Amino acid sequence: DVALGVAEAGFVHELPAGLDTEVGERGVGLSGGQRQRLALARALVRRPTVLLLDDTTSALDPATEAKVLANLRRALGSTTVVAVASRPSTIALADDVLFLDEGTVVAHGRHEHLMATVPAYRTLIEAFEHDRAAMDAEAAAAAAGASEPLGALHD
Repeated sequence: DVALGVAEAGFVHELPAGLDTEVGERGVGLSGGQRQRLALARALVRRPTVLLLDDTTSALDPATEAKVLANLRRALGSTTVVAVASRPSTIALADDVLFLDEGTVVAHGRHEHLMATVPAYRTLIEAFEHDRAAMDAEAAAAAAGASEPLGALHD
């Protein structure tokens, strides 16, 4: 249950057979975010000394991602985490960021240091944040439109 809590994966208790529910083609379908959180919980159960994460929160909404990342920070203690990430919010939590250009490390340090000293890194992060803001605005507009009465769509 601790691993499920850290991964914000408590939804498994609502599945027909809880943790024993079959998932996938023949079982219950899970969203991308649910699959990511369940995979993270499974990894945490083993209490690894080294944890490899590859865009672990890419399918999560920003609020859930923030909870999962905060939970991970508290729960991992001395675990060494190697994370591949593209979201600035995930990158900002790292103790050391390796910035690659065509597969070669061209800079490393804390996120704040790289933002201040590496123009290419800053440009990449700012472009991602701009794209993310545009996607969030589109999603909010779509959600607002979906909540209008059907009659409003024909006016």
